[in-house]
Amino acid sequence: MPFHQKPVFWQLLSIALLIPALFSYLGYLPLDTGTDEPRRALVALEMMLSGDYLTPTLNGELYFNKPPLYNWLIASSFHLFGNYSSFALRFPMAVSLLLYGLTIYLLVKPYLGTRVAFAAALMLITNTRILLYDSMLGLIDITFSWLTYTAFILVYRFDQKRNYWALFLTTYLLTALCFLMKGLPSLVFQGLTLLAYFLYTKQFRRLFSPAHFAGIGLFLLIVGSYYVAYFDRNSIPPEKIVAVLFDESAKRTVVKFGIVETLLHMLTFPFEMLYHYAPWMLLVVLLFRKGALAWKRPENPSTDRRLLAGQPFVFFNAVVFLVNFVIYWSSPQVYARYLIMLLPLLFTVFAYVYYERTSPTDWRRRGWEGLLGTALVVVTLGAWVPFFHPETQQIAGLWWKCGLMFVGLGFITYHYIRQPEHRLIILIAFLAMFRHGFNWLVIPPRLAHRQEYKDSSERIARQSLGKPLYGYKETIGSDGQTDVNSFHIEVVRGEILRKTDRKLPNALYIADSATLSGERYQTLSEFDLFDRHPAKLVRFEP
Repeated sequence: MPFHQKPVFWQLLSIALLIPALFSYLGYLPLDTGTDEPRRALVALEMMLSGDYLTPTLNGELYFNKPPLYNWLIASSFHLFGNYSSFALRFPMAVSLLLYGLTIYLLVKPYLGTRVAFAAALMLITNTRILLYDSMLGLIDITFSWLTYTAFILVYRFDQKRNYWALFLTTYLLTALCFLMKGLPSLVFQGLTLLAYFLYTKQFRRLFSPAHFAGIGLFLLIVGSYYVAYFDRNSIPPEKIVAVLFDESAKRTVVKFGIVETLLHMLTFPFEMLYHYAPWMLLVVLLFRKGALAWKRPENPSTDRRLLAGQPFVFFNAVVFLVNFVIYWSSPQVYARYLIMLLPLLFTVFAYVYYERTSPTDWRRRGWEGLLGTALVVVTLGAWVPFFHPETQQIAGLWWKCGLMFVGLGFITYHYIRQPEHRLIILIAFLAMFRHGFNWLVIPPRLAHRQEYKDSSERIARQSLGKPLYGYKETIGSDGQTDVNSFHIEVVRGEILRKTDRKLPNALYIADSATLSGERYQTLSEFDLFDRHPAKLVRFEP
């Protein structure tokens, strides 16, 4: 059999395409103004500028919304690369994503084999939400999800080995690390997973074992050590931080939005998942059969005919997904990235059912493969579209980029059609190749908008060098909008851009028309804060 007809060829090709695709354009764009990325960057930068790594701040003011662990990772990356570039900001996320995929492979392989494990791992990296969006941003969610997923699977792994001390100590260690990234959600995931699993396996008494209390103690020791040090440095009532962390977790739920919006969200959210996590979420069609989610545990898993309950590890993935999914299904304001820790659970189920419980002639599998085959042909032909789009016509090297995309995608599509037994893994290779085209042809037109805020902020920072600079009143820092401007200004000036309502001698200020109303001042320069909010660099007159 020729090498290109073996699954290992497509596995190696997928990896060879994905790694450079994920890193080559990682720092091409400045900070993303549409997400929390500037906030993550600004908090880490101010830690470095102040030398205080215990106390997260924004424009010098205390920031309680997220604990500091992920900001420590960003600061470490800034130190590693010796700069505050977008690449350095996003590097921890990219490394976490690769480690996440490797972790899925290593944890799934002992139970379901190489084929299913590799598919589940690469399905996580190549779903459209991560491949074309989250893998380009320096956000918490990839790293948080990697550790959370690992804790999920270690519950099953150590239970199978009857090693409950390892189970509780390792999962609470990971929960503590996740808490120091994102707060209370980590406790919810841990609590729901342990409760559901030990109820399902009829081991509820394990929750009252010394090992469990030791795990809780380890969690309290790690998290408590940070907060003891924090409160020793900052005179703040503990209940204030608790209130903020609780509000961060509850503000997107029924508590804030009410019953009507919650019910509407519960109706529409499953359909939103189909496009957020395409094409793999469409494999849900494979579960459309009688008894797919039968709850009762089989007495003899090896001969059980039910779709999931016949394989304990697969059924564990399904149970943990469903129990934790309820949190987001019932929360009206949910971003797709919040579910990244749950995706490999579901993709493991899909990969197992696809390979082990669905024949190549099954109408569900043939329908999914046919739909995706049509999409592959259309996307391959669409490789020439950039020649006709005004935003891409001026891209340097357009001929060779479009040509290489057409040839590469065409080669993969041809074998997708000719090798039906390997279609799932060939589709992964296609998506990896498509990400290269996305880098070459879609990302460059986005540069101008983000570069505008970087350039104008740096211009103001250079113009103000040698003078104290402040944000006047609520011009900056009142919400997340101006974090991108503050970051670029602080990088150039090498000091925190603080807010004040006082007029200090010899100082310059960033102010807008609302805060300047009725004031006597001299305008030194004008620029836009995000999002196209006019502001000025001014000096107040006596």
